[in-house]
Amino acid sequence: MSDADRATVDVVIVSADMAEMTLACVTEIDDPRVARIIVVDNAFDAGSPRSGLEQRVTIVPLEAPHGFAAANNRGLAVGAAPYVLLLNSDILATPGAIATLLQAMRDHPRAVAAGGRLVDPGTLATQAGYRPRPFPSLANFAVILLGIEELWPGNPVTRRYHGEQTDETRVRTVAQPAAAALLVRRDELDAVDGFDERFWFWFEDSDLLLRLSSRGPILYVPRAVFRHLGGGSFRRWSKTERILSIHHGILHYGDAHFNRARRVALGIVILAVSLPRVALFHRSRPEEGRAWRAVATGGLALVKGAPVPAIAGVS
Repeated sequence: MSDADRATVDVVIVSADMAEMTLACVTEIDDPRVARIIVVDNAFDAGSPRSGLEQRVTIVPLEAPHGFAAANNRGLAVGAAPYVLLLNSDILATPGAIATLLQAMRDHPRAVAAGGRLVDPGTLATQAGYRPRPFPSLANFAVILLGIEELWPGNPVTRRYHGEQTDETRVRTVAQPAAAALLVRRDELDAVDGFDERFWFWFEDSDLLLRLSSRGPILYVPRAVFRHLGGGSFRRWSKTERILSIHHGILHYGDAHFNRARRVALGIVILAVSLPRVALFHRSRPEEGRAWRAVATGGLALVKGAPVPAIAGVS
């Protein structure tokens, strides 16, 4: 490896209430190409252990919880290397994975980003839910909102979105590789102003990749293997938090990227889903009822062509 290859990648990891998992993630990053490992401490619980992290990484502390988009931007502001590896805290890099991503970018100088292959940590089989996929469409959101995806996981829209078996023998251009292990040129991130902080924890990666795709190709590099543990902070969220976050992402993605007709159609679907739940839960489950009322407010804004507000509880 030439001296020019050394210290060319900053790794940015956002962590919240899972210091042990983050430490495992950091421990597996052993590559001289890495200039700096930056862990954004997204408001750890006061009792969360950080043992070992301070000695290995630069910690960016956040006093209050930020959305995933905003937290990543705080980490991006710290480094200066020409490439940035955006890495989820439940990801373990395998030996050579970072080098393989970097080489793919060098071999394709017009490429703006490259994603690796996420595998089961035990079997090393490709995780079906994290194959490259197209960008979300109105149909994708409709099957999610109407519960079709949950009742009929193999429906044609979901099948197409999550991707069938893909070619894992070569580097190729895709729309969305898994953003849990994504190498991006820093100048391209700067050109699109990083993550859009209107997003919280859903579809911020789709939004970023869609904006990056206007700048150049995005690669899928199957030989860059990352073990995906899962078990991040989403599993500890309440039902209300999940309702607020996923609908916040859908609303803002539609507002940012759909034309007027599709925004109206999306708003109508959201109103059709949320209003009956407002009526159903406003007495029996008032917190959940308030969440659905906030979702309905966002849907109405899409229909009226008004600015979509941040959903209460998501900031």
